[in-house]
Amino acid sequence: MWRSSVFSSLVCLCMYSSINTNRFLAESKLALPVHVIGFKEGGEPFDFTGYKTGAMLEKIAVWVGESQIKGMKIWLTNGEMKQFGYPYFWYPIEFTFQPGELFTSLSLWANKDETRLGAIMFKTNKNREFLARMNRWEVNVEFRVDVGSGVCLGVIGRSGWEIDALGFMFLDSIKSIVMKNVEYTTLHQVIPSVTVEEIKSMTYRNKLTVGQEYTLDTSKTITRKSSWSVTNSLESSFSVSVQAGIPEVVEVNSQLSFKLGNIATYELETIEEKTEPLSYVIKVPPGKTMNINITIGRVNMYLPYKATVIVTGTDGSTYHYIKTGTYNGITYTDAKAVITESKKQLE
Repeated sequence: MWRSSVFSSLVCLCMYSSINTNRFLAESKLALPVHVIGFKEGGEPFDFTGYKTGAMLEKIAVWVGESQIKGMKIWLTNGEMKQFGYPYFWYPIEFTFQPGELFTSLSLWANKDETRLGAIMFKTNKNREFLARMNRWEVNVEFRVDVGSGVCLGVIGRSGWEIDALGFMFLDSIKSIVMKNVEYTTLHQVIPSVTVEEIKSMTYRNKLTVGQEYTLDTSKTITRKSSWSVTNSLESSFSVSVQAGIPEVVEVNSQLSFKLGNIATYELETIEEKTEPLSYVIKVPPGKTMNINITIGRVNMYLPYKATVIVTGTDGSTYHYIKTGTYNGITYTDAKAVITESKKQLE
């Protein structure tokens, strides 16, 4: 049996890098201490995490040898990938995280002589497991890592031709995630593109010798939509609220432009349906025919945005990062009524 039987005596064969671990702890207490297991003086240090962007571990590929972990490749959800150690010619042991898949446990082992990383094992909330271990030597004592919320931002360690030491960065338990300070970077540079929709069209005839007044009552149900795009990163794995103003369309001097609405709290995807009553008075002179055409403009918005994501832990500590994406929205102009005199003669 390759697992250590001494589960209760967790010997931490780890080093705390003042260059890596302490820097994150100084910035946010929500980042748990990174336990780097293996030989603390071998190889060169590496630091590959999505701490600055909220990117998470997306995929890991590991090459194992007889007495150590030989090499590995790490992919983050922002598309970045790095390789550490040496990827030998045989196939690696791979694991790709599904959307919303988080760690529930992680164990690391050094090799027998404590000179290299010996094994990695973890489980997830999707009831899946990963195991990569050297295939000949015995491992040292198991070190069980506190995975906190299960959110893994990446890895820190040391490597040369092999993986000398390795640790995983996790966030502690999360209470809430809020996106604030939303800025639409091209809001005042874009001219709204309007699709005109007809609400109602009517004709009124006055065969009398005195003027007549008619009232047209109608309504229009409009559906406004707002969504802020998220990548497969931290905010895609948890419920996120958005504190932002929603772009609106206004007409100034017969020109349409965007303006920012009042700041309120929304979900990442928000749909608001509202029926607006419309009433118009049409005055028809004697012997005349008047036409009324009521329209409204629908505006599709695709605006790049920049925001600050604030993650709050259950202990009140916070972690934040800058995020960019695209705001997709549908809004409407005010309804317009155009009343014109018909050229047709009354019969």
